[in-house]
Amino acid sequence: MNKKHQQNVAMLFLASLLTLTASRIIHSNGSTLMDFAQGILTGMSIVGMVLTIVTFGRNNKRSQ
Repeated sequence: MNKKHQQNVAMLFLASLLTLTASRIIHSNGSTLMDFAQGILTGMSIVGMVLTIVTFGRNNKRSQ
């Protein structure tokens, strides 16, 4: 895997991690809108983590 692919995978991972962190920091205090926003952010971070794993595996397989 070349340096560009490594940077892309690292950025995808960090974006997913920061989204997950933001979703955990939000306090809903019973608000339906904040619960919804927290759920959307959590879902986005899960999808980002799955894409990170798939992208890393695909790039790693191509480099061999």
